[in-house]
This record gives sequence, structure tokens and C-alpha cells, in this order.
Amino acid sequence: MAIEESNNSVSLRDELVRTAVKFLQNPKVVPSPLKQKQEFLRRKGLSENEIIKACEIAGGDQIVTEVSFTPNQKEFTVVPMNHGHSYPNYQLQSYRQTTFQRVKEILNTVALFGTATYCIYWFYKKFIEPYLFGRKSRKTVEESVTDLDKTIKTSLREMKDSISKVEIDVSKLTENHSIDPSISQLVQDLKQDLASLKGLLLSRKQFPSVPASIPTWQLATSTVREKTGDREDLDDAGSGSSTNNSDSSLEMIREDPPKN
Repeated sequence: MAIEESNNSVSLRDELVRTAVKFLQNPKVVPSPLKQKQEFLRRKGLSENEIIKACEIAGGDQIVTEVSFTPNQKEFTVVPMNHGHSYPNYQLQSYRQTTFQRVKEILNTVALFGTATYCIYWFYKKFIEPYLFGRKSRKTVEESVTDLDKTIKTSLREMKDSISKVEIDVSKLTENHSIDPSISQLVQDLKQDLASLKGLLLSRKQFPSVPASIPTWQLATSTVREKTGDREDLDDAGSGSSTNNSDSSLEMIREDPPKN
């Protein structure tokens, strides 16, 4: 008898749970707050476990999330959650660079590299090179004038050597070949030109003299002396040219073949 009574009570409790499930699935009841529905089921005599079971059977969208303990019973709060709906799947689109963006990145890289290289070169020339090798001293005016003087002297020496070579060639030509009257005249003119050029090169007054720091009352005397020296040089040059002319004429007379 006791077993039958227990079975009857279990079937009765199952019927209450099914009734609670229908109640929870009623469209008019679904929008109501969860606590209000739980209180209503408690007043109808359902236990907490039966309420939880009814909520689970009513749908997978109701989960027990809150539990409050009392000395005699447990209170659960069921929060509805929609498991049937899934979030939309978003496809990740790969980011593709355009040609302009690629060229822009390349130019930025080149500009950055060039700027860094120039900064390193400037730092080396400004600080490192003077520290390692010392600063180059600039030439003074006196050193520049000295170098120019050396260059001029070298040029004059080369010119004198070339004139000497020409004289030697002319003398060899006159010795090895029979002299024609026209050729002898050309040789004579060439010798005169060479003698004049040599006299100009060997003249002591080929460059202007540096003004001496002497008093003004002595300038007149020095000017007279310079003029006298110039005249003497001109006389020497004239006598030298006349002597050369006479020598050449004597050579021509000696070299003329006897006429038959």
C-alpha cells in the first residue's frame, strides 16, 4: 500500500511538472518576468527542483543562474537565453596594397636611407676625419706666390732648352746640306730671331722689380740709375746682335763654294 501511494505521489508530481511546463510555454506567460513565474509555481506547490526541471523541459532558453539559500529551501533564478540563434559569420577580407602605396613605401625607405647616409657622412667629415688625420692648413699668400715663382722659372728653363735644341738643329742642317741662297737667308733670319729671343730671356729686367722701401728723396736717383742700366742692356743686346750678324755673314762667305 505504501508503495502504491508513493507511486501515485510521483505520478502526481510529474503531472504538476508537465502542467508547469505548459504554463511556461504559454505565449502570454513567456514575456513575464522570471521571478514572477517562479513565485506563481511555488504558490501552486512545486518545489525548487520541480521548477528547475519544468524550466529545462519548457525550453533550452531558460537556465538557472542565481541561487539564494534559505534555512529550509533553495531559491533559483532562471534567465532566458536564446541558444537557437547563432552569430553571423563574418569573412575576413585580406588587405591588399595598391601600386601607389607600394611606391610610396619604397620612396619613404629610400629617403630615410639617404638621409641617414648623409648624416653619417657629414658627421665623419666634421668630427671623425679631423680627429684622425688633422685639419688641412690653407696655403698663405706667400706660399702661393712662391709656387707661382717656381712654375714660372720651370717654364723659362724649358723654353731655354727648346731654343738651344733649335739652334743645334739649325747648325747641323747648315753643316750637312748644301746651302741655297734662299735657305741661307731663312737660316740667317731664324738666327736673328733666336738671338733676339735669347736676349730678352737673359735680360735682367724681364720682371718688374719690387719697390724698395726707401725715402722719397732717393727715388729720383734710383730712377736715373735704372734708366742708365736699361740703356746699357740695350747697347749690349745691340752689340751682341751685330756681332752675331757679322759672324753669320763671315760664315756664309767662308761656306760659299768657289765659282767655276
